[in-house]
Amino acid sequence: MSRDRAARKIIPNLPDHFHPRDGDKFPAELIGAEIVDFGTTNERVEGGGLVIDYKPGGSAQIRRLYLGFNDLGMWIHRQSILDGRREYIP
Repeated sequence: MSRDRAARKIIPNLPDHFHPRDGDKFPAELIGAEIVDFGTTNERVEGGGLVIDYKPGGSAQIRRLYLGFNDLGMWIHRQSILDGRREYIP
């Protein structure tokens, strides 16, 4: 693999300034999922938080992923399942 191509390869982890290959893993079900909504929340999550609601491929169930971040990286703050007006933390 050429240097240019190797530099463009996606590392399937969340960014970590000091250990790029050791950051939190993205949930595998997020790849190919239908994104239902994304934005932020009133909850106090470092960096303001990024919230992604998604349906894994072939599923009608909506999952929610909360990401926290700062200038050194990004991490999974919490994952949950949405059911109507309720949110469940598995």
